[in-house]
Amino acid sequence: MKKIRGILVVLILVTAMVSSLLISYGSTVQIPKNIEIGLFFNSSAKSTATLLSGTGFNIGQYQGDAFTSLFTLTDSTELILRKDSFYINNNGVFVEYTGSTENIPANLNLQGPYHVQLGEAYSHVDEAKSVMAVITGLEDTPYLVYENGWRIFVGLYLNEAIAQEKAAAYKLQLNQEAVVIAPSASRVQAINKQGTPVFMFDSQQEVYFEAFSDKGALALITIEGTRFRGGATAKRSTGSDMTIINKLPLEEYLYGVVPREMPTSWHIEALKAQAVAARGFAVTSLNKYKTLGFNLCNTVNSQVYGGYDVEAASTNRAVDETKGKLVTYNGQPITPYYHSNSGGQTENSENIWSDALPYLRGVKDEYSLGVSTATWTAVLTGEEIKALLAKEQINVGDILDIKVTSVSANGRVLNLVVYGTQGEETMAKERSRRIFGLRSTWFTVAPNSESLVAVRGSEADSITSLNLQGKTVISASGTKKLDNISNIAIYNGKSYKSIVSKPGEFVFAGKGFGHGLGMSQYGAKKMAELNHSYEQILMHYYTGTKVE
Repeated sequence: MKKIRGILVVLILVTAMVSSLLISYGSTVQIPKNIEIGLFFNSSAKSTATLLSGTGFNIGQYQGDAFTSLFTLTDSTELILRKDSFYINNNGVFVEYTGSTENIPANLNLQGPYHVQLGEAYSHVDEAKSVMAVITGLEDTPYLVYENGWRIFVGLYLNEAIAQEKAAAYKLQLNQEAVVIAPSASRVQAINKQGTPVFMFDSQQEVYFEAFSDKGALALITIEGTRFRGGATAKRSTGSDMTIINKLPLEEYLYGVVPREMPTSWHIEALKAQAVAARGFAVTSLNKYKTLGFNLCNTVNSQVYGGYDVEAASTNRAVDETKGKLVTYNGQPITPYYHSNSGGQTENSENIWSDALPYLRGVKDEYSLGVSTATWTAVLTGEEIKALLAKEQINVGDILDIKVTSVSANGRVLNLVVYGTQGEETMAKERSRRIFGLRSTWFTVAPNSESLVAVRGSEADSITSLNLQGKTVISASGTKKLDNISNIAIYNGKSYKSIVSKPGEFVFAGKGFGHGLGMSQYGAKKMAELNHSYEQILMHYYTGTKVE
């Protein structure tokens, strides 16, 4: 397909469901209007999550790209989302209870996951509201539930027996059906600070909470203490706490990414280059967390995202002035990887990972030199290295030596070998950087050891210590410089004595900061200061590309 040089808007009235896109490149990658960001998931998933909005909440679902309101809660400015489980209410702080539910002490102030449904299921929220409005005089306050239609529940009961008693009593009192509802692995409760249920929903139905706004003001929702644009939801997976997700327009997501990835005070053209790179990374990585129910996360595993609280005028401007722009190769969007500093030379993709991508070729990068991140030194003791290897289930014994055995044409380490008293371990490409916590794979390593032996001086009683590293000695094959002193033998005139050296520490001297692929952020900064445009910056670092 030919390159798209503008935004082509086509109105196709074929079905009621239309997927709205800003730009379509080729036939495979599109820029969506909205994006879903996982804020808490897997090990960081939440048992409870607090939502705040000074104007109340608009609760609804997305139909395509449009948010459709189900109902509003304008009298609630704080909601606590939690699992349909047992919770201890400790003065408005709710802690999940995982202990025995037999003979529960009364002082625990425990709330349970059993409920009673009053009446039938309703197809529309207004139906359920009208029925709930005439239910009066109950011991427990009714609340709305969105779960395969609209329902009316009461109660947070501790067990089925209690719920059965309540159901029987309410059936007589109201002269309508009342049935016990068991705990659900996908249900989410929304309660107020007092612990009273306000709303419940099945998380598989993707119900979102947005800040209510009817006066055109910027609607922000606070999720666990941080303000965000867009909406929030909680999704439950089997055996897991709640995954908390922020859904918002992709361009507004970038407002919270660019200032976390690049200082807001940097030149506007560098910020624009970062905005385009961040947009491209998001667009080409949309399925990264598909199995968890969202697109990208808010950490370095995707791109660092800080929400509304980190936004700045300069970075918002950079996003706005590059809206819809992507870096393309042969008309298709690329994944524009970036890093802090190349150290003077970027790298080929296959020398860091595995695939040889034509737009990730090593380029000379003098723009990254002359700053503190261009070079680095790290010193690790043999014991520290041994401990780091142990975390990776690697055991080579005491560390004797470390050698770089192959490097790329651009200077980065391809293979590193660690020699020990019980074996050796070869590390390829990025593995050494990851295990040792180094800034890059562009480095040399040398032992900073003292392999000392006692020698007799010219005077009869003069004995001194001598470091053998780098010394020239006479051997059976002639004179030889000792570059490797890990295992040598010394002849004392009567016998040979084996000397096994265990270097005390190793010095890693390196260049650059990061994986070295694609755009160097410090290089982009310098190029911008030298009056290069953001397009020129991007095309310098991504070989054979265009910005369109």
